[in-house]
Amino acid sequence: MRIVVTGISSYLARTLFPILDADPSIEEILGLDLKKPDFRSSKLNFIRCDVRDLDLARHMKGYDTIVHLAFIVMPIRNEALADDININGSKNVFRAAASAGLHKIVHLSSVAAYGSWPDNPETITEDQPVRGMPNFYYSRSKAQVELFLDGFEKEHPALVITRFRPSIFVGPSIDNVIRNVTGQRIMYALRGFEGQFQLAWDEDIARAIHLAVKGNFHGAFNLAGEGTINPQVIAKIMGIRVLTVPYNLAYWVCKLLFPVGLSPLSSGWIECMRHPIIVSSDKARKVLRWTPSSDTIGAFRRLLSALGKSQ
Repeated sequence: MRIVVTGISSYLARTLFPILDADPSIEEILGLDLKKPDFRSSKLNFIRCDVRDLDLARHMKGYDTIVHLAFIVMPIRNEALADDININGSKNVFRAAASAGLHKIVHLSSVAAYGSWPDNPETITEDQPVRGMPNFYYSRSKAQVELFLDGFEKEHPALVITRFRPSIFVGPSIDNVIRNVTGQRIMYALRGFEGQFQLAWDEDIARAIHLAVKGNFHGAFNLAGEGTINPQVIAKIMGIRVLTVPYNLAYWVCKLLFPVGLSPLSSGWIECMRHPIIVSSDKARKVLRWTPSSDTIGAFRRLLSALGKSQ
């Protein structure tokens, strides 16, 4: 088997690559990225390229499967550029894969594609339509890519397309908003909102991707650890205090300060915290035989331990 991985230098790829590399049935891994990865292997063939390259298919000929990880996750001030890379780049990757004759696409989406809405079901299953949030670049881009795949699947019925919708995932190599939280001395929470969310361990997400590479699984699969966590629980585990702030204050502080580089989060991230996006992973458990190694609170404690933080 010869596979392609976009975003080979991404945080998740650092966790996924050793699993793929150790699989004797995988003969070659083509890594596509603008940045060269910091790991090496005799199986790895790295090509520096942009996912928006209109001649991307030339690199993929002769390969079987593509794992699409390339995506801007943490906010950048140029949201038009983020949309171009995330949405148009993803579309280009899928079209190139089909043009090059690949048989399988494994796409990493997100629970953010469902959107943070007041009428969300208490537990969201995969048959819930994606509803991206217009003002949150990450949610809208994940949803728009999935809506594109809806039509793309019909145009290419012979392709096996697996979509994973993970919760926020954590691990020692993952640099995201939860990693940032572990360095805080004060935990912020939105007044009037419980702020419940789910976590997953990075190796569990990587194992799900490996399962999809090895098998043929059509459709979408939610991936998350059992249970939920919120700012108050995080603060209790870390032994720090919680400061609750009004939603409007948090929103406008990020709205005004992020564009000038004085806030790590854009206002869209605050908007996404208003209503929970809690998913069921039952389908992944039953169809993929995927079982997470940690529940949500366990994943957070595991992260603290990996980072050498006291609990």
